[in-house]
Parts: sequence; structure tokens; C-alpha cells
Amino acid sequence: MSFINNVNLAMQNENASELNEEEVLLKNIEITKRALDTAYSNFDVVTDPELIDSCIYEVKAMQLKYEYLINQAKQMNIIAKIR
Repeated sequence: MSFINNVNLAMQNENASELNEEEVLLKNIEITKRALDTAYSNFDVVTDPELIDSCIYEVKAMQLKYEYLINQAKQMNIIAKIR
């Protein structure tokens, strides 16, 4: 399942219509962090060179997405507790 599908499912499960913009951003940050952690875990276990390349791209993509979302939160002056 793609990252976008994961976000969409999470938002549906959380009744996205009831969430404000800050909550949506924080939820996206949380989901992206989990996806990044998963990408790192996958990288640690794969041995096939093509899968290693795939994991490298996935890690980089999730890092960029995470940085983007964090910058958005900073611009909105959002402060959240780290779990």
C-alpha cells in the first residue's frame, strides 16, 4: 500500500472532517515518521542489490517528506510533544 493510501486511510479512521489543519499536519508527521522508521528497518534486512537501491530511495523520499512537514509545522508555530 502506498504512503498516500496510508495517509488517506488514517485520516478516514480519525474522522478527518473533525480535525483542524494543525491536527491533520501532526497526524501526517506521525504517519511519515512511522513510514521512515519502516523504510530504515527494511533497509537493514534486505540483501538484494536492487532492493537495497529501492530502500535507499524510499528512505530519502520519507526524509524529504518528513522535513517538509516539519518545516510546515514550524511556519505555523505548531508545538507538539514527542511521543
